Amino acid sequence: MTVLSHTSNLSHPSGDEMNVVHVLPFPGVGGTEVATLRVMNAVAAHGARNRALLLSPTPELRQFFSDAGIAVTEAASTPQPSLRHGLGFLRDARRLAAQLRSLQASLVHCADILSAYHVAAVCRAAAIPVICQVRNRYSQLPPKERLFVSAARHFLFVSRQTWKEFAIQVPPARGSVIYDGIDIPSLDEAGSQAAAVQVRQELGLPSDAILAGMFARVAPQKDYETLIRAAAILAPEHPRLVFLIVGDYQTTPENRTHYAHLRTLLEQAGLTSRFVFAGFRKDAQRLMTACDLCLLSTNWEGLPLVLLEAMAVGRPVIATNVDGIPEIVLPGVTGQLYPHGDAAALAGHLRTLLSNPVEARRLGESSREHVRRHFSRERFGQELFALYQRFARPC
Repeated sequence: MTVLSHTSNLSHPSGDEMNVVHVLPFPGVGGTEVATLRVMNAVAAHGARNRALLLSPTPELRQFFSDAGIAVTEAASTPQPSLRHGLGFLRDARRLAAQLRSLQASLVHCADILSAYHVAAVCRAAAIPVICQVRNRYSQLPPKERLFVSAARHFLFVSRQTWKEFAIQVPPARGSVIYDGIDIPSLDEAGSQAAAVQVRQELGLPSDAILAGMFARVAPQKDYETLIRAAAILAPEHPRLVFLIVGDYQTTPENRTHYAHLRTLLEQAGLTSRFVFAGFRKDAQRLMTACDLCLLSTNWEGLPLVLLEAMAVGRPVIATNVDGIPEIVLPGVTGQLYPHGDAAALAGHLRTLLSNPVEARRLGESSREHVRRHFSRERFGQELFALYQRFARPC
């Protein structure tokens, strides 16, 4: 698809003139929403004004962005792309286009390809530039989805592998990779020790419990089944090991169903007391600090922010060797990787770190320095704002 020409002669707005509308497609608060808020904060530092446009509004979602000081608007309509029912799509598209014009959108940033599926063609017709964020592996897309998602002006990938695997052929002129960035918190050893004690008390755990944290919603994308099998391997030799699961498991029907499935597996394995499900938490960084190590057992990922967050607080990490994860986790340097679905390998890495606290501490310190040098929020904000300036139209 050729690059749209309607922005080619426009001046590049400064931050004070740039209104960015972030379109969010999901009803719950998870990784996409947290990452979008991070995007908003990063470009706000350069003067961009941000607004969340919700296609599936829920009180939880509105509260999440409102609490962060972000203006929130519910979509006037969610156009359902259809070649057979074109009149209905056209009606909803006009309503949404009028709403975006009333918001004086300089640029629309779709938080996920599902957002682009609904709004990219609408924005293209309305001459509003659209950037589509690709956060996960989408190696296969139905023809209709490819058609409507392709209407995006530019594709922003979270990792090189995500771009390589994308179902739509995106030439260099229409794609970019910008690695996420985070603030590097200051560490207070006494404060970390106090948090470790407090968190165990709050969760009703023994003071000497060893906490392995996984910060991810309870959904089929995350490979909790492999984690449960690894936990069963380790249970007899590490009776104090507890897995803390921090992520939503009740907001959506999918999450509730998957949670029930995992509870059944845990009961069958006799591991119910070894897993604590804390749900979505706003104090995730505090909980990470209280953990002895963090892990991410997953089926697919783009570039998981939770790994960067855990590394930034000096926690050793173990993760599945899929997609963009090897671009941030360097085996033996910033963490450990294991093959997808290999419970024995995951258990082996856990065993090594649990039995060698000196090595665990070395990995944690190395990973923290790696994030400081390569994944800072300052670098992230500069690169992202420069991309916005390439495409944003004057208000």
